[in-house]
Amino acid sequence: MRTHAHWAMRCLRLHRFDGNPLRRCSDRIDTVIVLVSLMIFMAFLWPAAGLGRQVYAKGLQAELAGPGHRQAVVAVVVDPAHGLGWRPRTVRWTAPEGSPRTGQVVLPPSTPAGSRTQVWIDGSGRLTAPPQRHMKTVADSAVAAIAVAGGAGTVLLLCLAGARGLLNRRRDAEWERAWALADQRWRRPRQA
Repeated sequence: MRTHAHWAMRCLRLHRFDGNPLRRCSDRIDTVIVLVSLMIFMAFLWPAAGLGRQVYAKGLQAELAGPGHRQAVVAVVVDPAHGLGWRPRTVRWTAPEGSPRTGQVVLPPSTPAGSRTQVWIDGSGRLTAPPQRHMKTVADSAVAAIAVAGGAGTVLLLCLAGARGLLNRRRDAEWERAWALADQRWRRPRQA
């Protein structure tokens, strides 16, 4: 069973600059293309990490909770449930400065009027979305970084495959010409 180290050594032996007279010009071009593709991919890792860091910083801002940012308050359901399914219901809560507020919150149909529910408000006392969870922040930043690096890697692999296809066509044509020359040189004359 071949290991990853064996595969890496095989690639290193295949793509190296040495004085081997059996290495064709197309082999050297292939090596240059692989090295340039690898360098371009390495250059894309830095922007990918930067984007991941920016997404993480924005996610940390979305996680902020507490006075002045977001805070959870207890609200009382005012109107009775109508129909089936989750529907917007009117709730009443007290803002941080002490004034009563009302707003619409989507609640399940089993929530009776007069029951208490938790809602999130911003610094001015208006309803807002709950803060983002830290796991979502980490996942979003990882997805952003992997998407940039993966996209760059995919484009580079497609370009590498196309370049190798063209080089292989050229190699095949050279091989056919060499065999045709060898066939003419080694063919025995026909006897009459």
